[in-house]
Amino acid sequence: MSENVYAPPRASLVGETKQCDECGEVIRQKAEICPKCGVRQRRRVSKVALLLLTFFLGGIGMHKFYLRRPGWGIVYLLFCWTGITGLVALIEFIIYACTSEESLNEKYEAGGGVVIAAVAVVMAIAVIGILAAIALPAYSDYTGRAKAQQALQGSETMRSEVEGFITRTHRLPRAPSEVRLDTVEYVGTLATVSLEQDGVMVVRFQPGNGALSGQTIEMVPQLEGDSLRWDCTGGTLSPRSRPQACRPPK
Repeated sequence: MSENVYAPPRASLVGETKQCDECGEVIRQKAEICPKCGVRQRRRVSKVALLLLTFFLGGIGMHKFYLRRPGWGIVYLLFCWTGITGLVALIEFIIYACTSEESLNEKYEAGGGVVIAAVAVVMAIAVIGILAAIALPAYSDYTGRAKAQQALQGSETMRSEVEGFITRTHRLPRAPSEVRLDTVEYVGTLATVSLEQDGVMVVRFQPGNGALSGQTIEMVPQLEGDSLRWDCTGGTLSPRSRPQACRPPK
């Protein structure tokens, strides 16, 4: 920027005022445009702000947006996953720390709303990512439990027949044919329920059911005196996808 020969001598000002970069007029410290000559003022770089942005958010280029280098900021964002930008930002942090604030202001100009918007966008993306990382697995577990419960409800007919046999004979069936001829039932496209030896029922989830596909829940009848109860903690299905009553003890 060319020096105005008619400008008054620059004074060392403190507080709320400064001199215009072009005409030397005393203006407010935060004024963006000089009311006398209309020239936009350079935004001063805060060394503290620059160091904080470089150290904590340098890997994603926030310090470049702050220094009005949006092109470099975008490059940092694109390659932040490599880890290289974080290493470069650490080196830049050391350089900035060893450079005086006046020298920084001679070389750079601080950004205004651009850096605030960029930081806000990155923070919003980070928050959304954290929420998604928490919500998606929880939703997947919830849908898995709902499907498992549906499959267990679909086995009620076969389970009632096994219970009826045990009530009549006071023993477990040695072979599936003692209970019924048709030893396999389908719960829609969700699962099959097969009757095995000793009255054990195996719920096997069919393909197309995500993490449940091919997994099993074993329902084992346990005769204790005159009482009968079902143990559904066996099988290969993950505990997180099981109803509470069918989760193995920890």
